[in-house]
Amino acid sequence: MDFLEKLDYLMEENHLNKNTLSKACNIPYTTIDGWYKKGYEGLKLTSLKKLSGFFGVPLDFWANDDTLKCGGSEVKQKVIMQIEKMSEEEARAVLAFIHSLGEVELIYGSEKNDLTDIMEMTGI
Repeated sequence: MDFLEKLDYLMEENHLNKNTLSKACNIPYTTIDGWYKKGYEGLKLTSLKKLSGFFGVPLDFWANDDTLKCGGSEVKQKVIMQIEKMSEEEARAVLAFIHSLGEVELIYGSEKNDLTDIMEMTGI
Protein backbone atom coordinates (compact mmCIF):
# COMPACT_ATOMS: atom_id res chain seq x y z
CA MET A 1 0.00 0.00 0.00
CA ASP A 2 1.45 3.37 -0.93
CA PHE A 3 1.25 6.63 0.98
CA LEU A 4 -1.97 7.88 -0.62
CA GLU A 5 -3.75 4.56 -0.17
CA LYS A 6 -2.89 4.62 3.52
CA LEU A 7 -3.91 8.25 3.83
CA ASP A 8 -7.20 7.59 2.04
CA TYR A 9 -7.90 4.66 4.32
CA LEU A 10 -7.21 6.64 7.49
CA MET A 11 -9.24 9.59 6.26
CA GLU A 12 -12.18 7.31 5.46
CA GLU A 13 -11.95 5.57 8.84
CA ASN A 14 -11.98 8.94 10.58
CA HIS A 15 -14.66 10.48 8.33
CA LEU A 16 -12.33 13.19 7.02
CA ASN A 17 -11.86 14.90 3.71
CA LYS A 18 -8.82 16.84 2.55
CA ASN A 19 -10.15 20.08 3.98
CA THR A 20 -10.92 18.72 7.46
CA LEU A 21 -7.60 16.85 7.52
CA SER A 22 -5.81 20.07 6.65
CA LYS A 23 -7.40 21.89 9.56
CA ALA A 24 -6.95 19.02 12.01
CA CYS A 25 -3.26 18.48 11.22
CA ASN A 26 -2.31 22.07 10.48
CA ILE A 27 -1.07 21.10 7.02
CA PRO A 28 -2.02 23.51 4.22
CA TYR A 29 -4.86 22.25 2.04
CA THR A 30 -2.79 22.98 -1.06
CA THR A 31 -0.08 20.63 0.24
CA ILE A 32 -2.52 17.78 0.78
CA ASP A 33 -4.27 18.41 -2.52
CA GLY A 34 -0.88 18.53 -4.23
CA TRP A 35 -0.05 15.03 -3.02
CA TYR A 36 -3.03 13.79 -5.00
CA LYS A 37 -2.52 15.94 -8.09
CA LYS A 38 1.28 16.09 -8.40
CA GLY A 39 2.47 13.17 -6.31
CA TYR A 40 4.03 12.90 -2.90
CA GLU A 41 7.69 12.49 -3.84
CA GLY A 42 8.67 15.70 -2.03
CA LEU A 43 6.72 14.85 1.11
CA LYS A 44 8.26 16.54 4.13
CA LEU A 45 9.10 14.79 7.37
CA THR A 46 7.24 17.50 9.29
CA SER A 47 4.05 16.61 7.41
CA LEU A 48 4.53 12.91 8.17
CA LYS A 49 5.04 13.70 11.84
CA LYS A 50 1.82 15.70 11.92
CA LEU A 51 -0.11 12.92 10.18
CA SER A 52 1.38 10.25 12.45
CA GLY A 53 0.52 12.24 15.55
CA PHE A 54 -3.02 12.89 14.42
CA PHE A 55 -3.80 9.33 13.32
CA GLY A 56 -1.81 7.67 16.10
CA VAL A 57 0.45 5.63 13.82
CA PRO A 58 4.25 5.37 13.98
CA LEU A 59 6.38 7.15 11.39
CA ASP A 60 7.56 3.87 9.90
CA PHE A 61 3.95 3.05 9.07
CA TRP A 62 4.17 5.49 6.15
CA ALA A 63 7.50 4.14 4.89
CA ASN A 64 6.57 0.47 4.86
CA ASP A 65 4.86 -0.32 1.55
CA ASP A 66 4.00 -3.81 2.81
CA THR A 67 1.59 -2.45 5.41
CA LEU A 68 -1.81 -4.02 4.77
CA LYS A 69 -0.50 -6.44 2.15
CA CYS A 70 -1.84 -9.39 4.01
CA GLY A 71 -3.27 -10.91 0.87
CA GLY A 72 -6.63 -11.04 2.54
CA SER A 73 -9.93 -9.36 2.79
CA GLU A 74 -10.73 -5.79 3.68
CA VAL A 75 -11.55 -6.97 7.21
CA LYS A 76 -8.04 -8.39 7.64
CA GLN A 77 -6.57 -5.16 6.32
CA LYS A 78 -8.58 -3.15 8.86
CA VAL A 79 -7.39 -5.40 11.68
CA ILE A 80 -3.78 -4.85 10.66
CA MET A 81 -4.33 -1.11 10.44
CA GLN A 82 -5.73 -1.05 13.98
CA ILE A 83 -2.81 -3.11 15.28
CA GLU A 84 -0.39 -0.63 13.68
CA LYS A 85 -1.90 2.07 15.91
CA MET A 86 -1.53 0.06 19.14
CA SER A 87 1.15 0.11 21.75
CA GLU A 88 3.25 -3.02 22.16
CA GLU A 89 1.24 -3.96 25.25
CA GLU A 90 -2.09 -3.60 23.44
CA ALA A 91 -0.81 -5.65 20.49
CA ARG A 92 0.27 -8.42 22.89
CA ALA A 93 -3.24 -8.44 24.38
CA VAL A 94 -4.75 -8.82 20.91
CA LEU A 95 -2.35 -11.65 20.16
CA ALA A 96 -3.35 -13.38 23.40
CA PHE A 97 -7.00 -13.04 22.41
CA ILE A 98 -6.29 -14.55 18.99
CA HIS A 99 -4.53 -17.47 20.65
CA SER A 100 -7.52 -17.95 22.93
CA LEU A 101 -9.76 -18.29 19.86
CA GLY A 102 -7.67 -21.26 18.80
CA GLU A 103 -8.15 -22.80 22.23
CA VAL A 104 -11.92 -22.35 21.93
CA GLU A 105 -11.83 -24.23 18.64
CA LEU A 106 -9.92 -27.08 20.28
CA ILE A 107 -12.49 -27.25 23.07
CA TYR A 108 -15.60 -27.03 20.89
CA GLY A 109 -14.29 -28.77 17.79
CA SER A 110 -13.54 -27.59 14.29
CA GLU A 111 -17.21 -27.45 13.26
CA LYS A 112 -17.45 -24.24 15.31
CA ASN A 113 -14.63 -22.38 13.61
CA ASP A 114 -16.62 -19.42 12.35
CA LEU A 115 -15.87 -16.30 14.41
CA THR A 116 -19.58 -15.62 14.89
CA ASP A 117 -20.06 -19.10 16.34
CA ILE A 118 -17.07 -18.67 18.63
CA MET A 119 -18.36 -15.33 19.83
CA GLU A 120 -21.73 -16.88 20.62
CA MET A 121 -20.11 -19.78 22.46
CA THR A 122 -17.91 -17.52 24.57
CA GLY A 123 -20.55 -14.86 25.20
CA ILE A 124 -18.56 -12.10 23.52
